[in-house]
Amino acid sequence: MNLAFDEWIPCVRNNGLTSYASLADCLSDTDITDLVVRPHERVALMRLLLCISYASLGIPNNYKEWLEVRDNITDGTKNYLKKWRNSFELFHKETPFLQISGLQNPSKSKKNKNNSDSVDEEDGSLTSTAKLDFSLASGNNSTLFDHEALNNNRAATPEKLALDILTYQMFSPGGLIGSVVWDGQTTGRTSSDAPCVPGSMLHTFVRGDNLLDTIHLNILAQDELSDYAALGDGWQGKPIWEFFPKGPQDSEAVKNATQTFLGRMVPLSRAILLFPDGKSMLMGNGLTFPSFSNAKNPFPSEPSATVVLRQGKKNEQELVLLGVHIGKSFWRQLHALTVQRLDKGSVGGCLALTHAYQDSSKGIDIIVDGLARDQANIVDVIESIFHVSKSLQSKNGHMFYKSEVKCAETIASALNFAIERWRFLVDGGWPVRLKVAGAKKREESTKLSAQAARNYWTSVEQGLHFLMEAMDALGTDAFCEKQQIWHRLLKNCALSVYRETCGQESDRKLRAFIMGKRVLLGSIYKHLNLPAAKELA
Repeated sequence: MNLAFDEWIPCVRNNGLTSYASLADCLSDTDITDLVVRPHERVALMRLLLCISYASLGIPNNYKEWLEVRDNITDGTKNYLKKWRNSFELFHKETPFLQISGLQNPSKSKKNKNNSDSVDEEDGSLTSTAKLDFSLASGNNSTLFDHEALNNNRAATPEKLALDILTYQMFSPGGLIGSVVWDGQTTGRTSSDAPCVPGSMLHTFVRGDNLLDTIHLNILAQDELSDYAALGDGWQGKPIWEFFPKGPQDSEAVKNATQTFLGRMVPLSRAILLFPDGKSMLMGNGLTFPSFSNAKNPFPSEPSATVVLRQGKKNEQELVLLGVHIGKSFWRQLHALTVQRLDKGSVGGCLALTHAYQDSSKGIDIIVDGLARDQANIVDVIESIFHVSKSLQSKNGHMFYKSEVKCAETIASALNFAIERWRFLVDGGWPVRLKVAGAKKREESTKLSAQAARNYWTSVEQGLHFLMEAMDALGTDAFCEKQQIWHRLLKNCALSVYRETCGQESDRKLRAFIMGKRVLLGSIYKHLNLPAAKELA
């Protein structure tokens, strides 16, 4: 199967129907509206499509040259894919896509040095291709929703294998892994993170009217890549298929693949060789990538990542990647995701925002993708789409949005405190049970408030358009009224959830309810722009 010209990428077209497309189709067909894939798969495909675009056309020097790229993508990438078509063959004997053709099983390396096809499953060192799909039960992945987990004969189609191996090479978390022999050297049992997974980082892309426009909007100019340019001569590098490492000791090729802009866009984080049966593969540790999150082996942040300031352990501010926080929706971090990076090494969202804001008159749309991991375990994958208005692109808009999210979080904390106050007054033995819980004190204390918090944030999110309307009214006579509408929403959501959570069935519960409500209302009228009410009396 040839990934350049055979159809394997799930897409949606202008008529609303879904179909498969080749890489060449995605880079030429304006009828393709978008990808129809999971969040981490979108990130992987976008990086591959962007890498091909850069390799075929070069990295534009500035904004003016970037504008001209759009008209050249189709012809340039088509010719490039024809030239390198063998590197995009999934089962090519010499250059299989993102695989190592001479990979061997350690116990068979002497006996079958030049014949990897002779390795069979009875050896016990083969890995199921299900390992490449984080949603399937394999290794650390849960079996909860995978009803075919015990099916040893489960085989993946070539289309699925292509998407899975591409995604796995970019998002595989570090941990223990099997050993393989690559160019005569047995790989170690410990693997490091692939480039897209450290810190469960969020990946943001600017969205266009169709896929081809989306690709163009996320191509970067050299003056937007100052962090990479600081690496010195040759920072641009070459795609992995143009300078494929012969082995772990091929220092020049390894450096290109791990420490250059284009080299790491489509990474070789794992040494893999797929078998045509679609069931099994050889897999071991691949190349080790420096990363923004690794203090001992640092590197500029990924172009799609967001960098924020965080209070360090010694009360010193440090730059970190904005990551997925389970239970915290992306809209609560939108002010960080939409900040334009103005200087080298500064905070801000994805690098494509620089020219997207410059080329925008009515605002832009962004897609935010994230994969949450807990060490080697994959917890969740999440995607959200937002419209970034001109108001939100401004400094005042950012400050207002950030402050209003802070207000909503303050009311959430007040709601939690009010619920805890109610429980303390209703249940006299509650403090004792918390003390007995010991290390599980936090888990025990949040059982009631956690569900309340989820209900509160769900209700608030349904009225998010009121916040956007208030932000768009900044500097106008309508601002105060719009802000109060948003603040009344926060108040009503908090009070509604408090009533649902805290009972009033007995005199004791009713007294506790009144005391807790008084605490909640005090915080509401302290932090929100609302006129004082008789409720506080």
